[in-house]
Amino acid sequence: MMKNIFLTASLLLIIVNSINAQDEDEALYTRAGFKFGLNYANISGDVKDTDARMRMHLGAVIEFPVTRRFFVQAEVLYSAQGYKIEESGVENKISLNYLMLPVITKFYLTDKFSLETGPQLATLANATESKEEDSSNEFFDSFSDFDFSWSFGGGYKLESGLFFQARYNLGLTNINNLDTTDSFKHSVAQFSIGYLFKTKNNRRQNDNF
Repeated sequence: MMKNIFLTASLLLIIVNSINAQDEDEALYTRAGFKFGLNYANISGDVKDTDARMRMHLGAVIEFPVTRRFFVQAEVLYSAQGYKIEESGVENKISLNYLMLPVITKFYLTDKFSLETGPQLATLANATESKEEDSSNEFFDSFSDFDFSWSFGGGYKLESGLFFQARYNLGLTNINNLDTTDSFKHSVAQFSIGYLFKTKNNRRQNDNF
């Protein structure tokens, strides 16, 4: 019995050491690229009967390796969000557009599939409504110019650099800037496609460019 336990432990130790040696020998590279996609955006909190809007996002990304399985992806995005709400029998489409800085940690369960999570900082670029009852400045000022959210999701990256991501962005700050106690927070499902360019060092030997 003790002999079997010793052999099993020794085998596990050899496997772990082999994996660690592979991780140390494998060169890791920072890769930059771009992404774009759709937002399914709404708000939650002290508001009722709002509907989601299908909008878009796009921007630049850069992926930093920490270990073979653990990466950090920083992004600079333009993200169009908002919601729809019926007021006095008329649908009002609210557009809230942000410049965003997500910093996402990525854990690769396999060479292609990753689990992702991390914070997002955002500043409000512009705000409009379809009813246009208020002036543009008054409407913009009714929302906080800063937003903080947390992202959860997953990604799938091909060796070519093409990648796909699905995330849910949970708003953590109140975006209502009016003199009321009501709290509104973003709720955004996000679907992206992007590409990470190869660096000179991590191209295959048979690449001709």
